[in-house]
Amino acid sequence: MPSVIPVPGFLGGSSKSDVMMDSPEELLNMFVEKKEVAEPRGYTQKVLRSVEGERAVLTFPFETRIGCRGLFTASDGTMFAAFDASIYRITRNDNGILEKTLISAVTSRPSQVVFAETGGIDSHVVWVDGNSFLYAYSLKNREYRQFKTPLRVYKSADSTDIGEEYSTPTHVVCIAGVICINDSENDTWYYTDPYVLGGTGDEREIYKLLNGQVQYENDGVTVQTETVNIAAEADNGVSYLWLDRYSLPKFQTAEYVADRITAMVLCNDRIYCFGTKSLQVYTPTMTEDAYGNSYSVFSSTGNNTRDNGAEIGATVATLGGKVFWLGSNTIGDHSVWVSDGGAPIRVSSNNIERELRSFGNISDAYGFAYAYNGHQFYVLTVPGADRTFCYDVTTQEWFDRSTRDPVTGRDRYWAPSFATAAYGEIFLGSYSAEFLMQVDPDKFTDFRDNPIIKRRTSPVFVKDFAPFRLDAFWMEWNTGTTTQSNPVENGNYVSAFNPVAMLECSNDGGNTWGMERWAHGGKIGQYFWRTEWRGGFPCGGYQLPRMYVLRLTISDPVKVVITAAKMQITQTRRP
Repeated sequence: MPSVIPVPGFLGGSSKSDVMMDSPEELLNMFVEKKEVAEPRGYTQKVLRSVEGERAVLTFPFETRIGCRGLFTASDGTMFAAFDASIYRITRNDNGILEKTLISAVTSRPSQVVFAETGGIDSHVVWVDGNSFLYAYSLKNREYRQFKTPLRVYKSADSTDIGEEYSTPTHVVCIAGVICINDSENDTWYYTDPYVLGGTGDEREIYKLLNGQVQYENDGVTVQTETVNIAAEADNGVSYLWLDRYSLPKFQTAEYVADRITAMVLCNDRIYCFGTKSLQVYTPTMTEDAYGNSYSVFSSTGNNTRDNGAEIGATVATLGGKVFWLGSNTIGDHSVWVSDGGAPIRVSSNNIERELRSFGNISDAYGFAYAYNGHQFYVLTVPGADRTFCYDVTTQEWFDRSTRDPVTGRDRYWAPSFATAAYGEIFLGSYSAEFLMQVDPDKFTDFRDNPIIKRRTSPVFVKDFAPFRLDAFWMEWNTGTTTQSNPVENGNYVSAFNPVAMLECSNDGGNTWGMERWAHGGKIGQYFWRTEWRGGFPCGGYQLPRMYVLRLTISDPVKVVITAAKMQITQTRRP
């Protein structure tokens, strides 16, 4: 006897296994959204909602074929962007149009450019690019400067000249006016005095020394000082920017595991210092020297050290008081972790970790995070494998993102590599193209106006492990609400646009698929429309299947909100 039942697990996230019969579940360019109500009500408690489209808003020179390398929004609302081999300041004029101004050049290699801001009266945006320089831009005076990074306090074993051993930072953070940078080659990081770039131009006071001893005035109490330029080098060959008042370098070394520092980020007023196999969290405190002058020190207790590093520093991202990263430790790797200051929590599934491991070399992986409409997303992309994984912190569900290749028609990794919030919008930087994009909730194509493919593959459905027939499938979604009115075909307007959805069915766990079958979603105003498929599902020849998997695909440029899915089945006999 036929029965109508909900399709189990249809409104769920991605959990695709290497064995299809285990779990073929995929959610592409859609995400799960749960009802935020205290008590369940209505016919559904969660929906599948399509992602927003992207709109290209700025184009940058593309001479070395390197796309976006970094995005940052300063405290005054100004946006900074690294594209190709240049740094730009991006503002919005009175007409709402974005305008870019070239600030400086950076190294022309495909490394990330990491930004931070010092704060204070004369706040500076600072950045590093893996070279031996710290770059700075004054938000107050709109002046650009660059400074040599400190000499390594621990030179490499094959070095013969310490003057050539300048540190090469890949990350920079600022806390309470203190600038901190890592050295990508070892476990040491360096920092400055508070607000050393602001308020006094390029000058600062240090203690006057003679043979390493502090000198005093004739009263024997007042310390003698001298004024130096922060860009000048002391006798030890280090810029005064990185020295304390005694002309000594200010640095920290790992206290837990002496592994190379791959990333540093600031979260909840703490510095998360990632090594290849460890994580150490530092807390700053202010103290005074013997002469009453304040300076910063950093401490890290045993409770703030973890056997969980980041082999690939580009995967580390922060958002909403949380840190995300692709983890690596002494007993394993290829897992995604999140921490809000406490013990790190693993959020990746076995299937995701298994897939990441199957890629082999993932050294090109990167991650970023952004928030939109109450959702917090961590995006992890492996370009070499053409895969982008997205974790929704709000629902704790995974889904996939993609950008369609207009030439091959293949779904490739999602194009953006960075995100930042500015001017009330979310902006994205393209990994391998010259575009700055903006998330557009009213656009349902990508930044090149190519289709965004929305796909849901259901779990494997069985009924008491007995053969049964799939008679019909119904989907409840936002029929009759398409905003894609009057699209152009051959130069003529089409007055009645009716989006379509494609359904495929598998009776072997998702290994092979039957023919494509199409159904409409209703023209604008046809709210009563019901999208359904009846009959014609694969039945396995002379023997009825004991399992089914459904795959739904929508490529039309419309908003998709799926609220329910049901099917009619006929069970023929018991197992």
